[in-house]
Amino acid sequence: MQKFSGYRKELGAWGEAYACEYLQKKGYQLIASNFRHGHGEIDLLMRIDDLLIAVEVKTRRSNKFGYGEDSVTNRKLRTIYKTMTDYLMEHPELPNIWQLDVVVVEPVQGEAPVVYHYENISFEGIC
Repeated sequence: MQKFSGYRKELGAWGEAYACEYLQKKGYQLIASNFRHGHGEIDLLMRIDDLLIAVEVKTRRSNKFGYGEDSVTNRKLRTIYKTMTDYLMEHPELPNIWQLDVVVVEPVQGEAPVVYHYENISFEGIC
């Protein structure tokens, strides 16, 4: 059995921190990070005005195994939806209007990372 080095976990944590900073520069306010409930997790929970944004962050060092945004499957969307519903039940003081954004962070050797921000992902036909 191959021993896990922790590299992927470190890369993911770095990507989440970078995405958070990127969004904060755009005026988003961090509410929570890595909220876990049941089998789901919200990477970042941000707020802009009266809108909550559940942010799924994907960090890839290459596209060898596909693009980060392609790894947000229907199953993942259902899990995020359920987790966000649970979060809102636990925090009735927060606005009940929310959306899902996906932020893909791709490190580039010697340069600033490339960031793709997909806003308001649709749950239509998923949940």
